[in-house]
Amino acid sequence: MKTLQYPTITSSHIKRGLFIIIFFVLAFAVFNLSAQTTSYQSIPATSSVKVSGSSNLHDWTMGNTHLTAGVAFTFKDGKLNDVTALNLTLKVKELKGTEDLLNSRAYKAMNADKYPTINFKLSSASATPLSSGHYTIKAYGKLQIAGVAKDVIIYADAVQNSDKTISCTGSEKLKMSDYGISPPSFMFGALKVKDDVTISFNIKFKD
Repeated sequence: MKTLQYPTITSSHIKRGLFIIIFFVLAFAVFNLSAQTTSYQSIPATSSVKVSGSSNLHDWTMGNTHLTAGVAFTFKDGKLNDVTALNLTLKVKELKGTEDLLNSRAYKAMNADKYPTINFKLSSASATPLSSGHYTIKAYGKLQIAGVAKDVIIYADAVQNSDKTISCTGSEKLKMSDYGISPPSFMFGALKVKDDVTISFNIKFKD
């Protein structure tokens, strides 16, 4: 029977193994010291969402300044490096335009009594630096309107302000019909709202 020969473990092998372990532990620790994730919340007084569209007669806009949004920003060496979480909630009946009839028809079209909120939840994101304190955020996530959730990609311009707040602005074009919403009409069809709308946001976050 052939005898198996096992390599001899010497003190130099042990020292080398310990060195490798310590190296990776220190490298991981240094990375964590330079990268820090912080939770931020939207500031209601300086944050807003606007939904705008058009009809066969005129353009229209509905706005909201009471949205709730939370985000987790990761910073590396004091600069925005990543976005690891984002949740935005908007109450449908807090969207208001200048015409009461438009508001009521819009709430009915979105079935606001059954689905009272519009929600966005982040899946993943990336932050690309543009200039000092300015970034482009590319966010992948699910946008839910009237009970229908769709995968969307939202681009935002982000700015690190001197008071340590972060401002995010951007817009997303969509079709109401993609979310099962029939564009409302008025005056027995004399005024018809078009399917395409734009959701614009201007949100300021602080930790």
